[in-house]
Formats: sequence, C-alpha cells, structure tokens
Amino acid sequence: MPKHGSRGFTLLEAVAALAILGLAGVAALEAVGGELRTADRARTAVVESALAQDRLAVLTLLPLRELQPLADSVAGGTFPSPFEDYEWTATVRPRFGERDLYDVTVEVFNHTTRYDIATRLYRAAAAEATP
Repeated sequence: MPKHGSRGFTLLEAVAALAILGLAGVAALEAVGGELRTADRARTAVVESALAQDRLAVLTLLPLRELQPLADSVAGGTFPSPFEDYEWTATVRPRFGERDLYDVTVEVFNHTTRYDIATRLYRAAAAEATP
C-alpha cells in the first residue's frame, strides 16, 4: 500500500497521460498532412496558371488573320519538359453583337486538375487590311 503523502503517478494517471499525448500526436500529424496536401494543390495551381497565361500571351500577339480560324498548333497541344504532364486547348470566338471583339479561352489540364483563363481581344479588321 502506498504511504500517504508519497509523490508520483499512479498507473491510471500514466495511461491517461499517454492517451492524451497519443491524441495530440495524431492531431498534429493530421494537420501536417493537410498542410502538405494544400501546398501540393497550391503548387499545381501556380504551375497551371503560369502555363495558361503563357498560352494566352501567345494568342494576344497573333494578328487577326491567324485568330480565325486557329491553326491546330495554336488551338491545342502539350507542353515541353518539365511540364509534359500538362495539355492545353485554346478557343477564339467572335463576340456576338460586337464588331472586332473576340472571346479567348485557354484551358490547361492534366490527369487530375483543370485551369481555365479567359479574356477578350480587340482586333480591328481595318488595321489588318493596311500594309
């Protein structure tokens, strides 16, 4: 029998402390796992956004005669290494009811994610006709 006034933990107190530490450890590991998944999604989103903006920049530099219709090499494809897992498609459509205005959409995707970016381009037909 323990003496009154002795210091130390009983077996029940030790088990309770270990259970609390175990739960805290599991919670901490779950939080770290969540952070890693979020960081991976953010990295993928940044890459897809940059690739889409690159393809959109190519389209904004094209003259009107090359926008309608888009050549196959401009309408879709895959990216070079190290982004070979990503593909892209681009569409250019005249804006209904608006002269010289075009809706442009670029979509970048891989086997699990997809990123779209859209804008409008103004291309005056009269400016294209002058040499």
